[in-house]
Amino acid sequence: MMLMQKIDFHFNVPDRLRYACLVARTVYRRGLTLALWTSDAKRLSTLNQMLWSFDDLAFLPHVPANHPHAKDTPIRLSTDLSALEGDVLLLLDDYLPQDWKTEFGRFERIIDVVSTDPVELPLSRDRYRSYKAQGVELAAYDRRQ
Repeated sequence: MMLMQKIDFHFNVPDRLRYACLVARTVYRRGLTLALWTSDAKRLSTLNQMLWSFDDLAFLPHVPANHPHAKDTPIRLSTDLSALEGDVLLLLDDYLPQDWKTEFGRFERIIDVVSTDPVELPLSRDRYRSYKAQGVELAAYDRRQ
């Protein structure tokens, strides 16, 4: 039995990491905490750099989940899903973690970002099918510009 309420699929996103920055800004402005996860360390490093320079008029406070001040910082990043906590989980990986059924249940809201990249699209369809097979409620949001 799944503990999570639903997963929001945001699709037709031209740039996954830029979109993650937009979500981070929105979540932060709403006073919520955000957990950003991918198993790809290079992708996470790129996202970290983007968060520093994304908005010239606003600071998006973020740290790695293992940072000493992570509990006091609203945006946390990690390649280790079990190290993350927050109100919202933003998924930026091509594959589901092995323990996703239990780990995802710790978050109030989950957003899975699907880019328009032809390599990423079939992988996102696999994730969608896995969610459906487990009876997860899915909501789809077309982010076409």
